[in-house]
Amino acid sequence: MSKLTMTTKPEKASVNNSGDKTVGIELYLDQITKAEPFASLFTIKAEVFEAIKADMQTRGFDPSKPVNVWKKPDDTRVLVDGYTRVRAAEQLGLLRVTAYEKSFASEAEALSYAVHTQKDRRNLSDAELIRLIEIIDRPQEGFNTTLAAFEATGEKPMKTADITAAAIGTSRAKVERARTVLADPEKASAVRMGEKTIHQAAQEIRAKRTSNSFRRAVDAKKPTKTKMAEADAIAEAYRILSCLKTLARNDPEESRRDAYKSATSILRQALK
Repeated sequence: MSKLTMTTKPEKASVNNSGDKTVGIELYLDQITKAEPFASLFTIKAEVFEAIKADMQTRGFDPSKPVNVWKKPDDTRVLVDGYTRVRAAEQLGLLRVTAYEKSFASEAEALSYAVHTQKDRRNLSDAELIRLIEIIDRPQEGFNTTLAAFEATGEKPMKTADITAAAIGTSRAKVERARTVLADPEKASAVRMGEKTIHQAAQEIRAKRTSNSFRRAVDAKKPTKTKMAEADAIAEAYRILSCLKTLARNDPEESRRDAYKSATSILRQALK
């Protein structure tokens, strides 16, 4: 495959980027560093990747769609935006890609830029949203600095959920629901896997909390002897459960093993 060229003097090639004149240069792939949180910020969708790869195989790397790298003071170039195109170039054996070199004061600023460039290109799934919220929704540098009083400025300070929502391009309510889900590792994992939406997971967590609160309120009114009897019964149930598991593993008769497994399932359900 022919080498990619944009000009015989790539350092002088200028391209237009959102109204700002930016210098586009060719970089060898080994000059570009992949790093978190950028590398896993967005999901690389298989169908999109294959389409880009097929086009790149035919036409080469399109210099009108460069990747964006953060050129740090130590000359490290961190890939901020363009992971799908870079992966396609790697798989096709290309040596170079066209890139814009950007300067950022901090990782937070570079992250904000990466989110901004991507959020309008794609319809974000809840799995992608919860990943973004997990990364971005954290205490910002300078957050605890003294602020002028509301009476002095006439402006009400923004809530952190509003700030995160604005950065990602979603609603404050969705950010708050995502916070609820992220506090529950099991539900958060289900959303990341695409098994549940953020709304579904948050509803289940709140329902569980309400149920637990009701149980605690009922338990608080029970006589001490009743509580002790219940505790003894539960302890005995767990002892029986352990015995059933042992029998289900070791009994030589398959029919009895199946019966023990069935009883184990019923007892486990009752103990929930």
